[in-house]
Amino acid sequence: MIVFAVVGEQPEAAAADMPGGVAFLLVQLGFQAGRQFGERLAPLGLEQRQAGMLVRLGANEGKSQRAIAALLGINATQMVFLVDELERLGLVERRRNPADRRSHALYLTGPGRAMLARVRAASADHEASITAGLTGEEREQLLTLLRRIAAEQGLATQALPGPPPAHDGGPAGAPRPA
Repeated sequence: MIVFAVVGEQPEAAAADMPGGVAFLLVQLGFQAGRQFGERLAPLGLEQRQAGMLVRLGANEGKSQRAIAALLGINATQMVFLVDELERLGLVERRRNPADRRSHALYLTGPGRAMLARVRAASADHEASITAGLTGEEREQLLTLLRRIAAEQGLATQALPGPPPAHDGGPAGAPRPA
């Protein structure tokens, strides 16, 4: 492949814009991994955002709906819709928060716990499939590097995948796709 660089442009800058650069490959892999994970969840009758909510709720059961929304990085309206969907599926239930009668605490139902186990199994299979070409050491190294990049980009570890909150002066708490 021949790479043309603008006079005075750094070679690294030209390489970063070419297919095969880190950002380009991360985007390509992200779309591919997301599509494949969606295919793994389809037989379970779940979308990725619903599966992500079950996983986060499994680790934060009994917390308020507002607190879990903050962990997920979604606004209150999106959270209500997401919990409504999972409630209709019989996977999640709202209970009045005894500490604050104006809020609801969220809990998994029995079927919700069973679905969470299926989601975790699908996630483990997906992870194994994506990293099948790596040794254990290489996988750990890649994970460490990706976590560092995510932290440097300000991505919350508990947030659902999607665009991060706007840092360009947009309104705080602006809606994100769930």
